[in-house]
Amino acid sequence: MLVTLVAILCNGQLCLEKVVTTSEQSGITMSDCTVHGQIGIADWMAKGPYHEWKLQRYKCVLGKYVPKNEA
Repeated sequence: MLVTLVAILCNGQLCLEKVVTTSEQSGITMSDCTVHGQIGIADWMAKGPYHEWKLQRYKCVLGKYVPKNEA
């Protein structure tokens, strides 16, 4: 079953959703995602272009997820 870890990031008034990883990419399970999702997002943010953004929240979604700003 495909699991997608999605971060909701904000920089001032601008907020967007970004897919951090999927179970196809990293082998995460739904329980891994819900328990350890913040750790994975912190590492992802530190290494990517969003290190100045603030994590508003995150969600673990069953199946493929298309962020709202990309739909």
